[in-house]
Amino acid sequence: MQLQNKIALITGAASGIGEASARLFAKQGARVVVVDLPGPAGEKLVEAIEAEGGTAFFQPADVSRRADNEAMIAACLERYGRLDILFCNAGINLPKLITESSDEEIDRLLDINLKGQIYATRYTIPVMLEQGGGNILITASKTGLVAQRDSPVYCASKGAAVMLAKALALDYATRNIRVNALCPGVIETPMLRAFADARPNPAAAWKEYSESQPIGRLGTPLECAEAALWLVSEAASFITGVALPVDGGFTAM
Repeated sequence: MQLQNKIALITGAASGIGEASARLFAKQGARVVVVDLPGPAGEKLVEAIEAEGGTAFFQPADVSRRADNEAMIAACLERYGRLDILFCNAGINLPKLITESSDEEIDRLLDINLKGQIYATRYTIPVMLEQGGGNILITASKTGLVAQRDSPVYCASKGAAVMLAKALALDYATRNIRVNALCPGVIETPMLRAFADARPNPAAAWKEYSESQPIGRLGTPLECAEAALWLVSEAASFITGVALPVDGGFTAM
C-alpha cells in the first residue's frame, strides 16, 4: 500500500475528485480526514470508506473561514497525532464575465479557492515541520495554466493556486515538505453536470464538453485521484513545485 500508516486530510472531500481521492487514499492504507461543508454527504463517505475496510472520520468545515481551517487541523491532530498529507481540494467556479460578477461572488470564490488554501497550509506547515516533513497537494486547474473565456475570476484564483504551490515548494524544499499542484481538465463531476444542466440544451452541452477534449472524452474523478496519489506518495519523492495537468491533452494545444 502506497500510503500505509499515513494520515491524509482532504478538503472538498464529499464529492467529485475529493471523494475519489479519499476512497483511493484509504484503500492505499491512509487514515483519512474527510473535510467538507456540514451535511450528510461527508458522513456517507466515511461509511463507504469503512465498508471498504478503510479508516476515516468526517470533520465539517467551511474552508473560507480561518477558524474552520485551524479547527480541522486540530481535530486531525487530536484523533491521529500527526498529519502527513494535506490535499487542499475544495473549490467553486464562477462562470461569469468580470463585469457580471458581484462583489459577493468574487469574495466568496477567492475566500474558498485561494484564502482557504492559504489558511490550510499556514496551519499545516508548522505541524509538518515539527514532525519532520509531509506532503501538500493543492488543486488548481488547467485554467491555472491556460486561460479560458467567461471565467476571469476563477482563472485568477487557479493561477494563484499554482503559484502558491510553487512558492511553498521553494520555501520548504530543504525541510522535507513537498508541495505540488494538481491541474484537472474537464472532469465528469457533479459540478460539471450542474453547469450542463443549466444550459438550454444539457445533452448538447455535455457532448460539447466531451468532444472539445483532445483525448475525445471527459476525465474521471478517479483518474485525478490516481494522479494525486502518485504526487503524495514516495514514488514522487523528487517531485516538488510541479503543476501537473490531468487534462486529456488540453494544455498541449
